[in-house]
Amino acid sequence: MSEPSLTAETFAAAVDRLTAHCERPVVVKLGGSAMEDPAATDACLRCVATLHHLRVPVVLVHGGGKPIDRAMAEAGLTPKKVAGRRYTDDATLSIVVRVLHELNRDLAHRLNALGVPAVPTTEADDFPLMGERLLLPSLDLQPVDLGRVGKVTGVRTERFGQAVADGGLLAVIPSLAIDTDGGWLNVNADTAASAVAGTLKADKAVFLTDTPGVLRDRANPRSLISQLTESECRALIASGVIDGGMVPKVEACFEALEAGAKSALILDGRVPYSLLNVFLHDTFTGTVITR
Repeated sequence: MSEPSLTAETFAAAVDRLTAHCERPVVVKLGGSAMEDPAATDACLRCVATLHHLRVPVVLVHGGGKPIDRAMAEAGLTPKKVAGRRYTDDATLSIVVRVLHELNRDLAHRLNALGVPAVPTTEADDFPLMGERLLLPSLDLQPVDLGRVGKVTGVRTERFGQAVADGGLLAVIPSLAIDTDGGWLNVNADTAASAVAGTLKADKAVFLTDTPGVLRDRANPRSLISQLTESECRALIASGVIDGGMVPKVEACFEALEAGAKSALILDGRVPYSLLNVFLHDTFTGTVITR
């Protein structure tokens, strides 16, 4: 197969566009269907490596829902959902932590192979995300017990912030948090990425998912809405245009913006190099949400 043609002029323009983002942190959330496709994951990591090599500070936050489901099935455990979230008892938590640590080490190893000095984030003593147990209100106003499910209450940037700012080590963070007793909590990956993006005042919080972005008609990919403000998103949620699994994605974007990120993007992580297209072109396939 012949290599794609690339003129020197095109290459110079691409480098100029990418280096314009130097020292402007970007948080990328990888999970779901994107991680199930080896080619898509490889392309995402190559995008992250390219940004890093051109001194764009990147933090990679990842989940692992489907591998966790498979590991639970192998252990004879049936996933239980409460209020739409994975109920996490001690047995489930053990599997969640093990699988996420395995994925974390693998992603760091693959980035190292691409020339990126990435290190796994698996040690409780040095873990950057702090949290507390998440209690959801029910119709009778009594808190819903989700077990060891948590929410992020703080991000210890001293664990990775300076390295990111200096263009040194690339932080790869699994969707976990540590409580005040030093125990693990299972955290939603989107909200974990939002917390990191807000703390770093990221230029972009990028959520790689399994849809082109926010669609006016879920059955029609060409109904993609490329730009939205937070108020426009809330109106679309109220009218039912944004519904189902897209609602928590959009709410994660709200959280990132409220916490200090400048913009939030929803991209189709199954499309190779969709992440890099954001930096190379004025128009790209996805939805940008701003305040």
